[in-house]
Amino acid sequence: MWYYFFAHCIYHLTRWFPQNNRIKFRVVVLLLSVSLLIPELIVLTLPKTTRACDQPLLDLLVTSTIFLFFSVGFTLLFSLMDPVPRIVKIGFHMYGFGSLILGLLTAVYTFQAAGCEESTTELYYWCLISSYLALICTGYFFLIIPFWLLNTVKPSSVLDWRKRAGLCYEPVACCSCIWHI
Repeated sequence: MWYYFFAHCIYHLTRWFPQNNRIKFRVVVLLLSVSLLIPELIVLTLPKTTRACDQPLLDLLVTSTIFLFFSVGFTLLFSLMDPVPRIVKIGFHMYGFGSLILGLLTAVYTFQAAGCEESTTELYYWCLISSYLALICTGYFFLIIPFWLLNTVKPSSVLDWRKRAGLCYEPVACCSCIWHI
């Protein structure tokens, strides 16, 4: 789920910069995205990673690497496109659902793989860190989803900047960067 969260945050961060002055931010986003791939590729190429483990942690690492490549792609699309086409948004949210499933599977298998800590140490710790990140991001989205749904059912009921009204206007009035719908 943290792959989806990363691309989601980059989408909103990109909108803070003027449309004609985003080149430096795009370079930083590209470098940050590539730097996320490096630890996964290092763990994947270690000879110790292929040792036997009673849980499919290596399969989760390979799947996670594929998801991270998609996250990098969405991140770059979001930093280049303004506005983002509806089909890309739909694909991104479908990717988010797949990312949720991958994060939950990673957490379940990792928490059952305490014996793998001895045989495949790096792989186990990578899965453990990924599991915690996925659970934190999942919690964040489950807190935000009711507000998204409420705003879909009754537009501008959660936050309306023009009228200075809405359920969440007062808490975020002084710091608009912490909220988005």
